[in-house]
This record gives sequence, C-alpha cells and structure tokens, in this order.
Amino acid sequence: MAFARKKNALSPVDPVEIVTTIYRGLLGREPDEMGLPNFVELYESQGLQKVLEAIGGSEEMRKRVSATDYRKHWSLSQFREVEILLSLMTAAAAPSKIIVDVGAAGVHLSNSIDLISSIGWKGILVEANPKDAEILAEAVKDIDATVLNYAVSDSEGEATFFLGKHPHHSSMKSEMTSWWGPISGEITVTKRRLPNILEDHNVPEIFGVLSLDIEGVEFEVINDLLDNSNYRPQWMIIEWGEKLYEATLNDERLTEKIRHEYSIVGGTEANIFLQHRSVTES
Repeated sequence: MAFARKKNALSPVDPVEIVTTIYRGLLGREPDEMGLPNFVELYESQGLQKVLEAIGGSEEMRKRVSATDYRKHWSLSQFREVEILLSLMTAAAAPSKIIVDVGAAGVHLSNSIDLISSIGWKGILVEANPKDAEILAEAVKDIDATVLNYAVSDSEGEATFFLGKHPHHSSMKSEMTSWWGPISGEITVTKRRLPNILEDHNVPEIFGVLSLDIEGVEFEVINDLLDNSNYRPQWMIIEWGEKLYEATLNDERLTEKIRHEYSIVGGTEANIFLQHRSVTES
C-alpha cells in the first residue's frame, strides 16, 4: 500500500510530493517504502533544509556524484578561459599547488575538489572513516588526488572515532559528535600526526593550502604542525566552531607561533581563512 499523508488545510503543499520530488531530482529514483515516511516526518518536524541536507549528504548520493561531475558545470566561459585564468593566478600566488584537506569526508561540501578538478592542483585528502574514505577515493579517481584513511591528531596510535548521522559530524571527541545529535556508532581508527603524513607523501615544507575540518581537534593539529615541524601552508581554512564571530589568533588554545606567522584574512559561516606572512612579503 502506497504511503500517503493527509494535506495540511493551511498549506497547499503535499509533503509526500516534496520528498518524492527530492528523491527523483537528487537520487534519480522513486522513494522507497522505509525512506518516504521518515523524510516526510523530518520535513514536517524540521523543514525542507533538513531533508535536503540528509538526502544530499547520504551515502547513496555521494556514490552518485564524482569529482569530475562538478567540473562539467563549473565555469560559464566559452572554452574554460576562467578556469585557465584562475589556474595561472593561483600558480603565481602559490608555487606549490598542493591542498591538504584533513577531514575531507566527501565531494559534497568539499574545500578542495574545485582546486583539484578545475584549477589543476594536487590534493592530499585525509579522512578518518574508512567507509567515507573508500567512497571518496572512488569519486576522485580521475583527478590528481590521493585519499588517506587516517584520523589526524597530535600523536600517533589508535583512537576511538565517534560516528554522527552525517559524515561531517563525526569526531574523535564524543562531545563534538553528540553536539550535532545522537552518536550512531563508534569505530577504532589509526591516528597520525600531520607532519608525518606530509613527510610520507613528499609535500614540500611550504605548500599552498591546508584545510582542517576535524570537529574539535583542529587546534591540537595546528599547534603540533607549527611547533614541531617546518611545514607552513601559505593559507589555512579552519573550522572554528560555534563562536566563529569571536575568532582571534589570541585564543589561548593556540600556539604563540600562529600569532607571529599568520593573520586572519577572511571567513564564512563555518570557517576562517589564515594567510602566512610570506605571501605578502614576496
């Protein structure tokens, strides 16, 4: 028997029709018997945005979308002139066109895929969850990206990794995962220091971009990198957390070196951008 939900007399929009349309548009299929009522309930309780986030970030969706799919619609120029121009400009600004993306999770919401697939950069993509790392490796197989299945910390060994309902909400810190909602499980992962990963993969000491989105471990990793190695990304994109509006390099959790070597040059709703002083000195 087909699932049906009585329309709200105050709204002409049928939640079943909305969810069905999202399934068809994003997943290319009709909704299944288990998924439809769950997403209708989510729509009615939390709204359209939550449904789009859940389906758009699902494992099925990530398997459907590869990194090269994004490139097809990336530029509106006639023969990729904008892509070529940006490639030339970034090459001049960052002689080492390497982006290290820690907490890569997937192509969706990525800070690195555009640079790799469209601007010609090389990517080192690090993801702690083995399932997500496997999906990501398949998605980026046709571009210049290496996917590594590690959790990044300021020490080496093994760690418990707490899984959230969404790949971007998992963490080695249970309180960070549970902040987004119920913990869906936990696995044991290999944790590694970032300087050791960079050395293993011949990343030069001065490289283009470091992106960190590791749910509460960002500061430990930054401090370890700056205090205990010579590696210096020219730019960093760092998830700052819930108090982004208070972002300052005088934060007591940060090493003194970051205050001497970097400055905040921009930000979004979730991340801040740091620039190394050598960028403006050169």
